[in-house]
Amino acid sequence: MALINCEECDRMASDQAAACPHCGAPIANQVAPVQTVPHTLVSRSVGFWLGVGIFLFPIIFVWFLLRSGHSTTSRVIGFAWLALMLFGMANSERSTTRPEATVRTQSQPAKVAVPAEPLHEYTAQQLAQTYDRNTVAADQQFKGRRFKVTGVVDSINTDLFGNPYVTLRGGVNQFMEPQFQLDEAHANYAAGLQSGMRISLVCTGRGDVAKTPMSKDCVPDAR
Repeated sequence: MALINCEECDRMASDQAAACPHCGAPIANQVAPVQTVPHTLVSRSVGFWLGVGIFLFPIIFVWFLLRSGHSTTSRVIGFAWLALMLFGMANSERSTTRPEATVRTQSQPAKVAVPAEPLHEYTAQQLAQTYDRNTVAADQQFKGRRFKVTGVVDSINTDLFGNPYVTLRGGVNQFMEPQFQLDEAHANYAAGLQSGMRISLVCTGRGDVAKTPMSKDCVPDAR
């Protein structure tokens, strides 16, 4: 049961009464006013652990500030801290990438700048005389090293594997002329040689056989 104001006399009467006791006006057609319950706002504060979580892991915990009750100020501060952390992470990745690129660009010219070892030039006679005097010292000077040799062709032959080689005059005798092996790619070059021609080759020393100097991987000197 509720009390309402009579529409005729504006005095209080029960909503269950058939008529107003004051003026006799019917009450049944009058609607009782709806009483609204006031909505109370829930206020939330940022607790200690939530604050620690936002400080250390803002990308996870800052979203809790979107719950009802948190103030606008706390949300602005939380998302500003998240934006600052993301900006710092992006800058740190860029700073680590740039030094690596700088080191690579600086190290590459250093490799290119290494000068090639110049070729030493000898005659076939000098080569033969060096091995005749001291084989050990000659190996240290020629074996495994690239050098240029010049001499007069004595003979053109092939070894057991069909690779061409030439002998140049200058040995201590006619049976110990220095030998210079060419690969199959230069077979046409060897085919065009004749005894008595003066040529220059770039070879790699491979020691000696009974004080006869032997060289391999010989190519015609382009100069």
